[in-house]
Amino acid sequence: MDRLLLSLCLIFLSLAAGHAAQHLLCIPRPRLESIRKRLQTFAVFCLIPCSAMLSLWGLPSPDSRLLALPFLGIASWIWGGLLSLRVARALHLDSPRTGSFYCCGTFSNLGAVGALVSVMFFGEKAIAIVALFRICEEMFYFGISFPVARRLGGGEGAFRLRSFRPDPVLLLILTALGLGLALNMLGVPRPAPLGSVAAAAMLLATVLFLFAIGLGLRLSRVSCYAREAAALAIVKFIGVPLLLVPLAALAGLGSIDGGLPLRVVTVLSCMPVAMTALVPPALFGLDVDMANALWIFSTLALVVILPVLYFVLPLL
Repeated sequence: MDRLLLSLCLIFLSLAAGHAAQHLLCIPRPRLESIRKRLQTFAVFCLIPCSAMLSLWGLPSPDSRLLALPFLGIASWIWGGLLSLRVARALHLDSPRTGSFYCCGTFSNLGAVGALVSVMFFGEKAIAIVALFRICEEMFYFGISFPVARRLGGGEGAFRLRSFRPDPVLLLILTALGLGLALNMLGVPRPAPLGSVAAAAMLLATVLFLFAIGLGLRLSRVSCYAREAAALAIVKFIGVPLLLVPLAALAGLGSIDGGLPLRVVTVLSCMPVAMTALVPPALFGLDVDMANALWIFSTLALVVILPVLYFVLPLL
């Protein structure tokens, strides 16, 4: 129970501190935006890759069945997107709102909230599992989700290969995972203190990332989208886990390391909307207010989701 309360406190206190700072500190908006971007850059480009590398380095005898993790990640994003499009049609949403709803159904907060909850519930070994699960995240988002959102926004639907550029975050994650795996396979012993460093780096990255989000958080018009928020909760917290958890079990993840990979995948399948989901609506003329409201609602839903996970996970 202490781990559950600590997870909730870290998430919401980090967001609240950032939101309070933007109102209490007499900092011009451009300067505040610069600080926010620097904090996020440090978390994403430095702390998260370092944590992933150290965790994979110390992973004891990686099982070949863990190679299913990237495919499970892709399955979760595809299924979340398909479900969100189906629900948007049932709600009779127009194209801009359908596009925003699709983004919120597809994009999940794995790197900050998902990693934090996994570490708090399962310890440092969960970091490598999270990293493998989301290894294709950037490629899927920019290669598939962004073009779909652009099409729904009335822009050009075809994705041109020549317009694609390797994402720096993806390259860093791949490099970090490759280095960690190489050290692991070569049998280089990882110094014991580095396990604590990996966990601390992930926790610090999450706190900084959520604090930075709080710096730019705007709570306007949130209550106008209660119907869409309830529908999205069904997609993200029921629809996606109902597919992903059985797939992970069929892949044999429940028989690895006492079922740790299966439990981590269960956590990741129930994560709220990622902050990245707010980017396509701003770029492609979708409903920005609805995307912002759905992000807030889904994050607040963790107050219910995390206690449910806390009691369900030991049963897996």
